[in-house]
Amino acid sequence: MRLTGAFMTLCALVGCGDGGQASLATPKLSYNGSIPFPAVVGEAIVLTPAVSGTVDQYRVSPSLPSGLSIDELSGVISGTPTKASGPATYVVSATGAGVRITFPLVLSVTEPPNSLSYVSPVSATVGAPLAPLSPSIAGTVEHYAVSPTLPPGILLDSASGILSGTPTEARNLAPYTITANSLAGNTRFILLLTVTRAPSGAMPKHDPAPRRRF
Repeated sequence: MRLTGAFMTLCALVGCGDGGQASLATPKLSYNGSIPFPAVVGEAIVLTPAVSGTVDQYRVSPSLPSGLSIDELSGVISGTPTKASGPATYVVSATGAGVRITFPLVLSVTEPPNSLSYVSPVSATVGAPLAPLSPSIAGTVEHYAVSPTLPPGILLDSASGILSGTPTEARNLAPYTITANSLAGNTRFILLLTVTRAPSGAMPKHDPAPRRRF
């Protein structure tokens, strides 16, 4: 469980002015943390407000991402996100002592990359373009990496995860670990790849020069 301290300040009724009339300080409400606040599918979070003054009720609009909820009495936002969602603003309101204030809380829910796979094993030929190999992947991926280095002429696109190119040297069958990375986590797949030399008879044939007739 990730515990994230959310700092919330609420100044409500603070004293009486002249003539015994109640006076209200300017209330303030805020959350400390990165913007947007990062949540991860399947990982529990707790946002606990620190409050000065009296708050009778907390509300949030629109509804929080699936799996998260706010306690209307304590203001605690908790739960385990079940679905990825892009950055969105959720307006938290606190009401107490006749005062209502709001704060725009920005949340983002990402899903760790998972279920990475490629067609494997792969057989390539020196000098022949490799048909692009696209990954099958679920979740959010920020970049791809491979280890060890691929055979000369074959490249991995770090943004899309697509393998392509024209190999220039033969290589025996070997495993290459491709990793899909994000702030929420990573996943790996072992690709088996071999590069063979072009058959000796594969050189392009040229028609003999036509004979001259006399």
